[in-house]
Amino acid sequence: KLRGFRSFRVKAENVYTEQLDTLGSKVDNKVLAASGLVSSEYVRVKLLFRGEVSKKVDVQLQAASVNAVESIQKAGGSFTAVPRPMRPAKSRTSAT
Repeated sequence: KLRGFRSFRVKAENVYTEQLDTLGSKVDNKVLAASGLVSSEYVRVKLLFRGEVSKKVDVQLQAASVNAVESIQKAGGSFTAVPRPMRPAKSRTSAT
C-alpha cells in the first residue's frame, strides 16, 4: 500500500504573457492548442506573468495571475475567466 495522499486532480498547463505576442488578438484554449503551447484544447490553462504584453489581446482562459491580468490591461486588452471546455460526449450506439 502506498502511503500518503495522491490527488487525481489534473494540474493546469501554464502559458506566459510573453508568448501572447505571437498569437492573434483573441486568445482561448483552441488558439493555444493550435499553436502548440498546450497539449489539448480541453486542458485547464493558467496565464502567468513573465515578460510584457506589447499588443491588445482579449484573453479567455480558466485562470490568470494578478500580475498577468494587470499586464494585459495595461496593453489595452482584457481577461475573462471561462470554464474549461468539455470534450464532446461519445454517442452510444446499441448493437441489437
